[in-house]
Amino acid sequence: MTESTFPGFGAAVKRLPVPAPLLASLLADIADCAELKCTLRFLWYEAQQSGAPKRVPVSTLQTDGVLLQALGSEDEIERGIALAVERGALIEAGGWLLLRTPQNERAAERFGLAPSQTAVAYPSERPNIFRLYEENIGMLTPLVADELRAAEEEYPSEWVEAAIREAAAGSVRSWRYIEAILERWKREGRGTRSSGKPGRHSEALTAAELLERRRRS
Repeated sequence: MTESTFPGFGAAVKRLPVPAPLLASLLADIADCAELKCTLRFLWYEAQQSGAPKRVPVSTLQTDGVLLQALGSEDEIERGIALAVERGALIEAGGWLLLRTPQNERAAERFGLAPSQTAVAYPSERPNIFRLYEENIGMLTPLVADELRAAEEEYPSEWVEAAIREAAAGSVRSWRYIEAILERWKREGRGTRSSGKPGRHSEALTAAELLERRRRS
């Protein structure tokens, strides 16, 4: 039987905010239909909430008519929720679901979840460089993906990550700027703060100055 054709979105249709990685790197990672549908439905309910933290009862998704129609049973909904929590996209705390953010992780403790249980992801795991770029700089094109792979081969991973974060902190969301930072660190060295954490080079340069240096080199 042929499914009915969707008539399209009306002019006054309500638009909902969606975290950018869910439409990019995370979308590529999620292979299970139940996980994806439960995550999207959670975001729909979260958008209806006011105040902070925004949270949705687990039972709301378990008995949701749209999900029951889409997935067929509460068991399948529960499986989709469990996969989203296991991945680290959502937090389940005391019967509530929250989008996994640093702020919500702290808030989850107030709903009866111990901090050690909240951290679903793996603290020792390095961030995926492509996801880090998308979350801090912008859309990942095939050309930029190739540049990132090449940079990881040429520079230490922590340099690439730090350069992306430095570019974002300076509101210069450009691969050319990130590349210029890496080239400067390679040429002049990369300083560290006394705490041992990565720090900027002692010579502060504007984005324009850094790019101009790169053009002249």
